Amino acid sequence: MRRGTVPAALGTVAFLVALALAGGSRGLALYGYVLFLALLALAALAAAVRTSATGIPRAEQLLSHRPEPSARVPQLEALAGRLAGGRANAFDLHDRLRPLVREIAASRLARRHGVDLARRPERARAILGPRTWDLARPDREPPEDRFGRGLQGRELERLVDELEAI
Repeated sequence: MRRGTVPAALGTVAFLVALALAGGSRGLALYGYVLFLALLALAALAAAVRTSATGIPRAEQLLSHRPEPSARVPQLEALAGRLAGGRANAFDLHDRLRPLVREIAASRLARRHGVDLARRPERARAILGPRTWDLARPDREPPEDRFGRGLQGRELERLVDELEAI
């Protein structure tokens, strides 16, 4: 038995009872029955659309499910610590910031230019900017004056710009 036949049969029985009891206002019973049949037809249409659209994902599935970022990002805190240390003095610049600059420069040189920083330093120097090369070059020695000046605000911004441009 089909899904809509039981409600339709019950609606028809209710209509016949209402018609018998209505007396002179049979038109109102007829309008109610027509409205009921229209509602059944609409429900059947909605069910047909729902079953034919099984291959279409629901709206919730189309939205990306990105996890909420945590308040603290350890890598960002470590980077901020290295950058702050690089501004402190020349030794911290060499000891803390230099390895990070070298890692970023080597990665970008290899990925975008096919250049190995350690094997082809002359080609790397041509691609890198002067600040980046000064920190990333393989033969860089620790500073003699450990408490000398490190990179300051604008110089640090230029270094980041050079790294982004690689």
